[in-house]
Amino acid sequence: MDKMEAIGTPLKDWDIDIYRGVLTGYNKAFIIDDKVRTTLLAQDPKSAEIIKPVLRGRDIQRYQAQWAGQWMIATFPSLNLDINDYPAVRKHLLSYDKERLEQAGKTLAGGGRSRKKTPHHWFELQDTCAYQAQFKKEKLFWMHMSPRGRFAYSDSEIYCNQKAFLLTGNSLKYLCAILNSILVTWFIRNTAVTTGMGLTQWDKFVVDRIAIPKATISEQQQFIHLVESILSAKGDNPAADTNAEEATIDRLTFSLYGLTSQEIAIVESM
Repeated sequence: MDKMEAIGTPLKDWDIDIYRGVLTGYNKAFIIDDKVRTTLLAQDPKSAEIIKPVLRGRDIQRYQAQWAGQWMIATFPSLNLDINDYPAVRKHLLSYDKERLEQAGKTLAGGGRSRKKTPHHWFELQDTCAYQAQFKKEKLFWMHMSPRGRFAYSDSEIYCNQKAFLLTGNSLKYLCAILNSILVTWFIRNTAVTTGMGLTQWDKFVVDRIAIPKATISEQQQFIHLVESILSAKGDNPAADTNAEEATIDRLTFSLYGLTSQEIAIVESM
């Protein structure tokens, strides 16, 4: 662990940004499936402007996410939308009771509660999401609670809920390889908080401090080619066997940090 910190640079000091996934405050209304989306677009094609593909934490696998056909009604407060411009979406949301969607933190007549108190409108998501444009960029997603690193690469516009995080910036395929390595999982298991069930929590402040070597372009290329090979295989078949490529990444990662055979044995025995 001392060797990792001596050789690497904490992720927070890289040219990257980390954000939490989107909190809607009421997924039942704001997360929809393909069938509902199709209905809303048939009623008003303009609805497509604010209906975006979304990943849940469980959809984020190692290297590549497996989108499950879920969509988010992306009424980010930072966009200052007028819901009357989207009548089909407005009607859909109102079917869940406007009082329930209001962000007032009130107890309702039936015993339930509205969403927590915020300055936002009833039709808007709970988070301001001033960073919503980041979801359109090249990025990495990772699952919050997982026994091992589950970092997925994406270069398309897709969002994630609050059960995951996203990372944008430079050298993303290289970082994807290192962060998915067995060495980083070993590091996190020995430094992160766990749930009552013993599940590792990959919080932002934990991932921030992972020390990763700022490799040369040549050194990065070895990792990048392997990640691209994995992505290509999984793009055709999500269940594709990429164990050989991942084992090579692990070996390259050990070498990058200068680990001895004894240190490697400690990591592999976890």
